[in-house]
Amino acid sequence: MEIHDGDGLRTTVFFKGCPLKCIWCHNPESISFERQFAFFKEKCCGCGGCEKFSKEETQLIVQCCPTEAKTFFGEEYDVRQLADLLAVDKPFFENGGGVTLSGGECLAQSDFAVALAKELKENGIGVYIDTCGFVKREVFDRIIPYADKFLYDIKAIDSDAHKTYTGQDNDIILSNLEYLLNRGCDVEIRYPLVMGYNSSECEKIGSFLSDKGFKGKIKVLRYHNFSVSRYEALGMECALPDTITQDSDVDNAVNILKSYNLNAIK
Repeated sequence: MEIHDGDGLRTTVFFKGCPLKCIWCHNPESISFERQFAFFKEKCCGCGGCEKFSKEETQLIVQCCPTEAKTFFGEEYDVRQLADLLAVDKPFFENGGGVTLSGGECLAQSDFAVALAKELKENGIGVYIDTCGFVKREVFDRIIPYADKFLYDIKAIDSDAHKTYTGQDNDIILSNLEYLLNRGCDVEIRYPLVMGYNSSECEKIGSFLSDKGFKGKIKVLRYHNFSVSRYEALGMECALPDTITQDSDVDNAVNILKSYNLNAIK
């Protein structure tokens, strides 16, 4: 029942593992490739059921927790198993919907992502790829035949700014974007707007895309910090910026991008 990860009604598969470490990441459970144990203190009812197990017996602890205060992030599937599970939702995809592979970075698990996209495509299910673009060119060559659209993140044009906010420079990201456009792929740009951080990149993004003759949509995403509890539950240091992105900030960014004759939306 996703409506934000592409067109129509969609089912989104969130892959674990990402090559970037964005300070504003709102899916911290998808940064690591490993299965992770999490404890949401605010959900704990204090029943004491887990106290009979050692801290290492996490599987039993999770199984006995009545409120799901203690849980896991990360389930393993084989391609056929997951494809069959997703096919159950096929009746809901008739009006332009489908499956979106997201993350983390779904293409970081390239063999699985390609095989899954192929299975879905052969079953008549549309596939969108939500990607940060920080992957080898050959991975795009393999996934293109099975992808209806790429939801492509552009967080910054300035390489130093991008490295500061994500831990990686953006040379390969911008190069891969240009490659997809030259291949005639359907691409929708996603720009996560974080005021005081990458908000100054808006005009640079507009200029870059305009120079490339980009004709697709560019969607401005409003930053939020709703995932604070997940950082705490996972025992991860929370690097989320202490800033607020207002609706008016998003509107302003949309107008700036439109001034470059881009199809900007929010």
